[in-house]
Amino acid sequence: MRCCVLLSLAVPIAHGCGPTDKSEDTGDAPAGSDAGGPSPDAPPPEEVEASPLFEVVGGPFDLTSAPDGRIFASVAEHAIDVWDPESDWVETHTDNLGAVFGIVWADDTIYYSVSNHRQSGALMELEGRTGTVLADAAGSTIFREPRDLCQAPDGAWVLADTTLGTLFVVRDDGESVEQLGVPLEGPSTVTADATHVYAGGEGGVVRITWPEGTPEIIDARPVNGLHVVGDTLWATNPDWGVFAVGTDRRLDLPDVRRPGRMTGTDPLLVADWGGGGVWAVSLSAVE
Repeated sequence: MRCCVLLSLAVPIAHGCGPTDKSEDTGDAPAGSDAGGPSPDAPPPEEVEASPLFEVVGGPFDLTSAPDGRIFASVAEHAIDVWDPESDWVETHTDNLGAVFGIVWADDTIYYSVSNHRQSGALMELEGRTGTVLADAAGSTIFREPRDLCQAPDGAWVLADTTLGTLFVVRDDGESVEQLGVPLEGPSTVTADATHVYAGGEGGVVRITWPEGTPEIIDARPVNGLHVVGDTLWATNPDWGVFAVGTDRRLDLPDVRRPGRMTGTDPLLVADWGGGGVWAVSLSAVE
């Protein structure tokens, strides 16, 4: 059952939730890498063309692309901003949404996740400037800190709840909600391709052959964001920057202070959690 509300949760994010906080890197590294940074024997970063695209007041947390070229950025404090490539201008698309984290363009609209002080959260659909709650609980377990969302290969929505340490799977416009446990500390980001769902966080990255596969760890490095481009699963963290999961490949982005979430193909767009801007990175030389 859908419930239409205009969220007014304009509250400060609890300490540790904001995009400028830096989580402590943990976990054992996969062969050929080091969870605390690139190993001495790792290849040098690959040269890429990168340039700042636009700035977001309050800092961009997550990014999504609309078919017409507009880029939407969630601002963890309260809002969703939009950058229009024709005018090269950023404006607030809608505000007073509470703590907006994950954001995805799908079915000609925006879906996003919110959390109120890590105590209650929801999967939302934006209808005009109004947020509609699609799901906020699986049985007696309420969402607490859904930091990211993605659409699985079968159309289900998958959310990563960092506080509860689990994934939620939402089907049929919120009529069906289930928990999906993963062997991962602090899941905070999710993405998908045609056959898999990937989840990442402080404990690394897991891959799930969708929908019945067993989650398997494919990289032990902590990650801020995950994004699939072609056959490559890209990830971000403070030490490795933007890197290919399961490999020592990484991109040379010295001006991006703390790479967070990503969207796009070529260019790849990267939210700088440390600098407050969005960068455009050409992948044509590395893909």
